[in-house]
Amino acid sequence: MSPPPAALAPAAAEGAVLLSPLSPSELHEAHLRRQAFFAVVLAAMCIGFSAIFVRLADVGPAAVGFWRLIFALGPTTVWALAEHRAALRRRPLVAGERRALFSTRQFVISALAGLFFGADLVAFHIGLSHTTTANALLLGNLAVVFVLVIGWLGLGERPSRGLLLALALALGGTALIVSRSAVSAPGDAVSVYGDLLCVGAALCYAGYMLMARLVRRGGEEHAPALGGGMVSLIASSVGAVFCLVWAVATGETLLPSSLQGLLAVIGLGLVAHATGQGLTTFALGRLQAGLISVVLLLQIVVGTSLAALLFGEIPSLMVAIGGTMVVAGVVVARPPKPAR
Repeated sequence: MSPPPAALAPAAAEGAVLLSPLSPSELHEAHLRRQAFFAVVLAAMCIGFSAIFVRLADVGPAAVGFWRLIFALGPTTVWALAEHRAALRRRPLVAGERRALFSTRQFVISALAGLFFGADLVAFHIGLSHTTTANALLLGNLAVVFVLVIGWLGLGERPSRGLLLALALALGGTALIVSRSAVSAPGDAVSVYGDLLCVGAALCYAGYMLMARLVRRGGEEHAPALGGGMVSLIASSVGAVFCLVWAVATGETLLPSSLQGLLAVIGLGLVAHATGQGLTTFALGRLQAGLISVVLLLQIVVGTSLAALLFGEIPSLMVAIGGTMVVAGVVVARPPKPAR
């Protein structure tokens, strides 16, 4: 008998639940995972505005990252404090007990996540100034492949045939995009330089994702997983310092000189970072980093559509083909569903 159509799969799954009811804790966990999934979808839509805001900003690349993180600190601090109070309500302090906000290990890992994210912002913003928005978004989203590769090397997870196919597709598409940049500007390596910086940014973002996932899922014997708000607060603070030091050392313009530039960095802080990255960090406590990376590919659609609408940056056919290969690669790289 042939399998039922895909459209009937949810109904079949619901039937399976009726035949084998889930425990209250399993139902609660499934509900939290659904919440996390939709949080990532919303996060991808918010992060998709990043490249547009960066184009409209009138400060240096690292300064853009600094202001983005600074304007996100207010909402992130409120989130972290709300999480801490909620934890105290769930498990009140007993007489004489003192409970630290985080352990030394949690702080170090969160700070490393912030360094990776700061490096990602600097590399991506500089790369964006030397290439098109479509190229930057497509190459920057190679992070999903890097997440899986670094997870294999660091955690000893053997790559499947699907992962090898994903790597071939993604790297082939990357080579096609970069080679197209070289052909379109013969004798000028500016666009290639921008493309390669965006690939480096993807590698840094993969480091951020893996560090954030590590601290969000816990693992310490006497300390629970660190809340998403606190992880975001530590990482954003460290990332802001990194970007500021880079901007000062390279003599960048630090202060926005126009209302448009000011609104652009405020939008980066509130929309792209506080909301977009905040929801991503929240979801890392419930979903695998690889799965989240795949869902975040939605930002490519948002970013390229806005760039075509606002800046007239219509991707060429060759770049579109390369981008399709990159997207196909990261979709194939999606972690398989766990066996029931």
